[in-house]
Amino acid sequence: MAKNLYALLVGIDEYVNVRSLQGCVNDTLEIQQYLEGRVNTDGYQLHLRTLLNKDATRQAVIDGFRQHLCQAESEDIAFFYYAGHGSQEEAPQEFWTIEPDRLNETLVCYDSRSPEVWDLADKEIALLIAEVAQKKPHITIIMDCCHSSSGTRGDIEANTSERKAPSDKRKRSLENLILFNKDAQQILTERSLADNTTGWTLPKAKYIFLAACRDRQTAKEYNVDGQRRGVFTYFLLDTLKKANGSLTYRDLFKCTNALVRAKVANQFPQLEATVLDDLDQTFLGEAIAAHKPYLTVSYHQDYEWVIDGGAVHGMPQPSGNETTLLALFPFDSSPERMQDLSSAIAEAKVIEVMPHLSLVEISGIETLDSDMTFKAVVISLPLPPKGVLITGEEVGVKLARTALLTISSQNQPSLYLKEVAKPEDADFKLLARNGQYWIIRPADDRPIVAQIQGYTEKNALQAIERLEHITRWTNIVELSSTASSSIPADAVQMVIYQEGQEVKDAQINLQYQQQNGKWKSPAFKVKLKNTSDQELFCALLDLTDSYAVSPALFPTGGVWLKPGEEAWALGGGNIYPTVREKLWKQGITQSQDILKLIVSTAEFDANLLKQNELDLPFLPEREPGRGRGTLNRLMKRVQERDLRSAPEEEEIYDDWITSQINITTVRPKA
Repeated sequence: MAKNLYALLVGIDEYVNVRSLQGCVNDTLEIQQYLEGRVNTDGYQLHLRTLLNKDATRQAVIDGFRQHLCQAESEDIAFFYYAGHGSQEEAPQEFWTIEPDRLNETLVCYDSRSPEVWDLADKEIALLIAEVAQKKPHITIIMDCCHSSSGTRGDIEANTSERKAPSDKRKRSLENLILFNKDAQQILTERSLADNTTGWTLPKAKYIFLAACRDRQTAKEYNVDGQRRGVFTYFLLDTLKKANGSLTYRDLFKCTNALVRAKVANQFPQLEATVLDDLDQTFLGEAIAAHKPYLTVSYHQDYEWVIDGGAVHGMPQPSGNETTLLALFPFDSSPERMQDLSSAIAEAKVIEVMPHLSLVEISGIETLDSDMTFKAVVISLPLPPKGVLITGEEVGVKLARTALLTISSQNQPSLYLKEVAKPEDADFKLLARNGQYWIIRPADDRPIVAQIQGYTEKNALQAIERLEHITRWTNIVELSSTASSSIPADAVQMVIYQEGQEVKDAQINLQYQQQNGKWKSPAFKVKLKNTSDQELFCALLDLTDSYAVSPALFPTGGVWLKPGEEAWALGGGNIYPTVREKLWKQGITQSQDILKLIVSTAEFDANLLKQNELDLPFLPEREPGRGRGTLNRLMKRVQERDLRSAPEEEEIYDDWITSQINITTVRPKA
């Protein structure tokens, strides 16, 4: 008997009484598309209720819980997703003992703030979730909103905005909540979590909750490929799409958290659960289907030649001349045969990506018959240049544009960057202001490196070099495969230890400690363990917040692990993250490191990704020491965008996946 997944999806851009947003409906429709394309229809039946804009009234959302999600039984899944404004309101006096600021956290519905229509308060959401939980389904909640009134507003020029509305100043009594006195008393006596970093008061019932940011931060929107999106939802979905079915909540969060924090400042996603061991369950239980370890190419009567992988499987859109390339094999080919690219009978390139399939153009076969079917593997992924908006004082802008067009060898344009005219197309902004060059993230309009003083050819070139440096680092952070990988998402576990104990926290925060009157740096260890049934090559990269990339955690840049085998970074020695003395004296008390694990069926040269700190010269290693597979070629493209390859008969196909963890190191002020 099939199980059920009941999903209530709410996305609101247009409001009656508060300012509009732009990306919430886009996010919600992308979540809907993902569920429709990836739910395992052999074992689960999907029941969707999607409320957008005017349909997402306060009463409609309440009805969505009570009439829709409450149908979920013990073997089913209940999933609530919200994208829109979060806010606050004065809490009834009865709740002041559990709300030190005397405020409720709220979701702003389409008609909220109308006469007699209130926001949906967290106490009401707690009651609704408790009602859903009565039959003991698996409950997952995702909210891409914020409720803080302390953050700065989004800068229109920076092409960003924040999902928070002003507080509702009306006095609200207990009678205005969908609570009976016994419900209010239960909430007063049962706070869901002792350490509540999101600020939401949710029930004691079992659930897993992913939130876009901490309670004093803001959830940001920005543009992706010309479309407005929430930063949190975009990277969460991107991670899900590229995973082959078996991603745990803990691993999903770790990867999403690292990507969000690499993209914008002051937005730290949060993960909560009433039972911490539930974080090791796979996302939405077993409802998400794994993709087979190859793609199928066949003829479609409407689209001609297609592959059975689309946007919901993480297939990237073509960008200019950059697109996904595939090697084609006879349909009866074994996995071993598909590892030898000399056995390929044709190639194909993706020309359009649709939700559940992609259109391809086949070359290398003289006569194609519509009855033909092929197996295919990805041999190259698109790596389009990042967009940079150059703006400000004319003399500085002119010099920067010249540097951008002549920075490569033989005075050719940059391979990493291209100038764009509109803020919504920009990954970075180079601002010439007050005689200085400023490199800024459009998502939050904050400078990300020190300013460069003076408009000269040399300084303009240095500004473009810094942008290329940041782009290389960003490309590595975002490096991931598609969902067609044959390697399970949890094939190699990355385990963090501190003082001999495994650190299971989804967010890893390490603190300096005072010892004999001096601040002592924290220490940790990293272990890799191959839990799969195949031998795998692993590289572990440290990406610092100064845009350095180091593969030195293993002596040769990587290590082979047989099934069940383990390996310790630095030979089992301590790793010491630091907040440098110079920065600490300037008032900077935190540093961020991303540990990125790349797992492959073939050896590759991680040293190609080595990069020094931003202000130091970049000295790339031009010749790889080993590796002839497709991942090794991609490594070289990340570094130098040169698609040189070995002769076809010497090249092998390597399957690969990535995962990553964000580590925060805190050194308190003296």
